Amino acid sequence: MAGVLSVDIEVLGKAVQALRTAEQVLSDAMKAMSTGSHPDIGTAELDNAADSFQTRWKYGIERIGESARVTAEGVSKCLEAYQATDTVFTEALEQIEASIGGSPSGAEERA
Repeated sequence: MAGVLSVDIEVLGKAVQALRTAEQVLSDAMKAMSTGSHPDIGTAELDNAADSFQTRWKYGIERIGESARVTAEGVSKCLEAYQATDTVFTEALEQIEASIGGSPSGAEERA
């Protein structure tokens, strides 16, 4: 027996936005820590620590950001497909309801 699939379109939309925000935050953080862009951050030790972090983690953080972007695109396409399916299904149910309920427009067409 097949299970019931339930998709909360609003939550799916929020997930897409959260992924896009994560990508932007990671990108902004790496730009802020790039060499020479943080001269007033504090002591020389803190500046050196930021440079070291940026150098060691640049590739990994870029990959995480890229993964967030790709995932956001994929989830966004799913969201669009669910929204389209929901619209078509709603329209089909309205047509069925109108034909069963004997809507005035349906009665005129038959007369």
